[in-house]
Amino acid sequence: MNLAEVLVPLLPEGSGVVAFVGAGGKTSALFHLARELAGEGKRVLVTTTTHLADPRVEPGGFEGKLVFSPEMEAPCPGEAGPLSVPVPGITVLASREADAPGKVKGIHPSWVTALLPGWDQILVEADGSMRLPVKAPGPGEPVIPPGTDLVVGIVGLDCLGRPMDGRTVHRPELFSRVTGCSPGAPIEWAHLVALVRHPEGLFKGARGRRVVHLNKADRAPFLPSEEQILQLGAELVLVGSLEGEGPRPRAVALTVREEVAG
Repeated sequence: MNLAEVLVPLLPEGSGVVAFVGAGGKTSALFHLARELAGEGKRVLVTTTTHLADPRVEPGGFEGKLVFSPEMEAPCPGEAGPLSVPVPGITVLASREADAPGKVKGIHPSWVTALLPGWDQILVEADGSMRLPVKAPGPGEPVIPPGTDLVVGIVGLDCLGRPMDGRTVHRPELFSRVTGCSPGAPIEWAHLVALVRHPEGLFKGARGRRVVHLNKADRAPFLPSEEQILQLGAELVLVGSLEGEGPRPRAVALTVREEVAG
């Protein structure tokens, strides 16, 4: 399935700001979408309001441009001038190299909508997860920019059946509070439903339309049925794997209760 074919129609006039939150494949999903859009000749700006893996050291190489703008670590003072002349392809924007090795530091969220004119899409990594399959947001998380049109919440299905502890969950004490899953107990489907639906859960503070992406289906002990997916209460749910040999993502459009072929 082409992510752009499913997600872009959810944006006003096919253009806007998409924020990625949660855990279990945010960066993979973000760059997967960015590459698809760039392949269509779109001008794509990729940035983060937290931290992002330095694309120059990611496996598989990076075809794009990395730009550092230190002044963007502070709030935007007003209207922003163009970052550069937008050209087709992927431009990654960060304020500077992060203190943590292999990461770049994000920009202040107030810059995002100011930068939108001239770009076809801005894709934002708006959450951190320490590369774990699932998380509950802490204080001040996620950092979703004002004016975001679409929020994609990622959950790694490989968390199912695993003990609820720090080896599987980022911020397990908050995950327990939001989902009711006891420390050390196996994570069940009902816990993921609670995570998605709770106001302090996956979409905490989200504005705009919401999509749930259930990633890593190739590593899950089972795949949810359509009846289980409907329990999430989301407008659109993607189920599949962005990496590995498992099933590619498929989409279940819950507003019309039918599967979008992928």
